Formats: sequence, structure tokens, C-alpha cells
Amino acid sequence: MDKQNLLTIGSLSKQTGVHIKSLRYYEQLGILRPAHTDPDTGYRYYTLSQIPVVDAIRACIFLDIPLKEFTTFLTKDQQRIHYKKLISHGTMLAHQKIRDIQEKLRLLEKFQKQMDRMEGFQHSEGQTVHALPEKYCWAVPYAGKQHSPDYNILITRMFEDISRNNLRLGAEAGLLSFHRSAGTEQFLYVEVEARKKGARQLKEIMRLPAASFLCAITQESGIGKAPLVFPELFALGYDKIIMETELFSGDYDVVHPKFELRCSLPPEEK
Repeated sequence: MDKQNLLTIGSLSKQTGVHIKSLRYYEQLGILRPAHTDPDTGYRYYTLSQIPVVDAIRACIFLDIPLKEFTTFLTKDQQRIHYKKLISHGTMLAHQKIRDIQEKLRLLEKFQKQMDRMEGFQHSEGQTVHALPEKYCWAVPYAGKQHSPDYNILITRMFEDISRNNLRLGAEAGLLSFHRSAGTEQFLYVEVEARKKGARQLKEIMRLPAASFLCAITQESGIGKAPLVFPELFALGYDKIIMETELFSGDYDVVHPKFELRCSLPPEEK
């Protein structure tokens, strides 16, 4: 083959600004095959018409299009680039990225509001009353405490299940129990938004009605200690919702975290 009109890999690298290692990586992916490889030396040679192919690959990288998808924008003979399809796909990914960023901002705003409330709570004296709006939770039975191996494994699995069901996260997670005359049930919960059609029918989704809670700070996890923390409320015969969540403040103590324990107030005091 006449190599006079061919480019070495070094020349292609200089003319495109793409590192030689990257060009070889593109070859491994099958998206930039050399026009000729010398069987004796192993040197790779390219044509001038392959420079636009490299440019299209760079466009995919800029648009965060996975390079494994590049062949869908290129004919098998690498003679034509489907730029309309490439741009359309890149536009779709860009809009998705915007939605993802907006979702992260929404969640961060929720965390900020929760953090501000908890910081104010820590500076208050004694127990306080806090009104919680209706919320939905992903809840699974759990009888242990927070920050235990079983807790860490289970809550990790719950986050994966929530993501798999395309549900939005809320700002809270922790322990939840119901004290009724028929007995007590305890769960591990993660707050979610259940607006998606059919989400509320999932067996793991639990609705918590709007209610007012008496809240107290505890130094360790243990939702079963609620009767000792709220003895006057437990002396009253009504069904209670108990919640325990970590107190996340601006300076979080990883060694000695604090917890907020809540007990729903009787109906007449709401």
C-alpha cells in the first residue's frame, strides 16, 4: 500500500489534538480502525478522511455520549457520520442531565431545611412540639438500632430498591414504630415522594398522616426507649406513631451522633 497519502498515528494525534493513547483506545473499541497496519512494524496509518471521525468522537465525549454507542452514528465503512442522530441523542442526554441536576438541587434544599430545623431544635431547651405534614415512606420490618451492621446493609438495599422503582427521595430516614392496643410494629423507613402512578400501591410504601409530635433529643439509637422518654404520653391510651431519625446539623459528630425521638400527640392535642 502507498503510504505517501497516509497519516501516522503520531501525525493524526498532532492534527486532531487527541493523545496517541486515546487513538489506540478508540481502535480497541472498534470506532476508529486504522486504514492500514504495517504487518512488519505494526505501525498504524490513517487517511485524512478519518480526521472528521475523530472530531465526531470528540463531540460524543463533549456531549457525554458513551463511546460504545458511537458506532450507531457511523456507517460500517466509516464513510458517513449520522450527525443529525448524534446531535439529537446528545440533546436528549443534556436535558436528562438538567433534570438530574434539578433533582439534586431539590433534594439539597430539603436537606438544608431539615438541617436548619434540627440545628434550631438542638438549641432549644427540653422537649418541643413539631407538626409534620403527610408523608410517604419506603418501610421494611426491622427490630434493631441505627448504625449497626444489619441497619447499614438493609438501608443500602432499600436505597437500591427505591432507585430501581424510580422514586424520589425525601429528606428523612430512620426508625418507625406503631404502638397500638393490638401490639407494636417496628420498621426501618426512608422518606420518598410517591407521586408516580402506581407508586402508592407498592407493598413497601407506607403513608404517614399529618400529625403533631412531641420531640426529644437522645444520645443513642433506641426507639424502644420511647415509653421512658415520653412517660406521660404513654400513660394515655391512644395509638401512637414513634419516629427516630438522626440529628444532622452543620457539624456532624461521627463518633457521638445524636438522635431525634418523636411521639405523636393524642388527637385532642393536635
